[in-house]
Amino acid sequence: MKRIFSLAMAALLLAGCTAGPASGSESPAAATDEAAASQTSSKAASVPVPAQPLRPLQRGDETQYYMNDMLSGGLIRCWIADLKDCRSYVPCDVEGCTHDSLDCPGVFARGDMDRTFVLDEDTLVYFGNNCFPETQDSNVVFLDRNCQNPQVVATVTDATFTALGYDNATAPYTDGTYLYCLGYHGGYGGQTALFRIDPRTGETVDLLENTSPSMDLLLGAVGSKFVLIQFEREAPPDGSEEYTSAPTQRIVHWLFDPATGEMQQLAAYDTQEGILDSYTAEILDGTYYQIDWAAGTAGILDPETGEVRLFAENIPAEYRDGHHWMMDKVEDWLVFQYPQLMINVKTGEVKERPALPENDWNGVGHQPGTYLNLGDTLLVDCRYEPYTRTDIGPDGTPAAVETSQGYLGLISAEDFLNGVPNYTEVCAIAG
Repeated sequence: MKRIFSLAMAALLLAGCTAGPASGSESPAAATDEAAASQTSSKAASVPVPAQPLRPLQRGDETQYYMNDMLSGGLIRCWIADLKDCRSYVPCDVEGCTHDSLDCPGVFARGDMDRTFVLDEDTLVYFGNNCFPETQDSNVVFLDRNCQNPQVVATVTDATFTALGYDNATAPYTDGTYLYCLGYHGGYGGQTALFRIDPRTGETVDLLENTSPSMDLLLGAVGSKFVLIQFEREAPPDGSEEYTSAPTQRIVHWLFDPATGEMQQLAAYDTQEGILDSYTAEILDGTYYQIDWAAGTAGILDPETGEVRLFAENIPAEYRDGHHWMMDKVEDWLVFQYPQLMINVKTGEVKERPALPENDWNGVGHQPGTYLNLGDTLLVDCRYEPYTRTDIGPDGTPAAVETSQGYLGLISAEDFLNGVPNYTEVCAIAG
């Protein structure tokens, strides 16, 4: 249930901060002020960083997917979905353990641990204090692949991480040497920060500390650079520092080099109250895709030159109106949840996405979404069924909650694209 809400929230954020250039091949930054298009962070530039490609960390790989659920008393319990044996379990080998207290090695205090990411074939990493107020300092912790033997590799003071892992905009990143994670100073919603973490030494740097203008969100990464999102705000006429969003707002995408601190304007869009329906911009597999729904074109933006190479020029009119949400890239197809269509990035073919059976979550229907994209195989939410959950209220009184229990299943990319519900069910969705 949490994922459905978070996916919807992420979709609204991206819908409100993404767009494309006014015409198909024109550079989106061509009309910008050159002086405003490049800013340098002296702090970031003072530390040399290898210019290696940035890779988003995922919550699983071809062997395992990692989940958690919340227990009473502010506890979080880890679950491992074994994608080979199609089962799930709490990583605990204590005989007779009920997996509901800190005596269990698979249970953690909320604020100390939240979502777990795969770093490599031997190591997991989690970013503590992920939007929770329990602690002021945030730990970066390595574990083995069974969620055991935690080792704190870095501590960031007065920091909150936003390592949600629902998509490339909410994932932490690595370049093979450093870890990168978006977050805030002063608690959730405070000053936006992009933390660079050296797990070898424990050194952490906020790469956005000395940059101007201030950034709001992360769109993703292309090559060795991040794409950051800025919502321009107008200062009130009384001269106070309480900036507000104007009825017409400009949203800017910036290309940020973590090795040098250079900030280059990549694209800018004027919007009505920060909501865009005419354009979509999304980074998938390190590629910046742009769709101009008004013109009916789709292309790839080259972040170095600002040029757009079109691969589709005749998107049918029936798909152009309303809100658009790009879900994933499956094989050569950009797959949209809303509207339900697909665009082939090689041939430019546009067609309606064949429907899989609807999932009914608490009375709301939706198409299965991708939890993990393994190329030729996808991990998706394949079905839901009525479920009664017992929650413990603040006063300790149990209460029955009628909800829906979701299940994860594996499906081939071919079957997914053709609407064939040939699932291999793996497990119930934790949480």
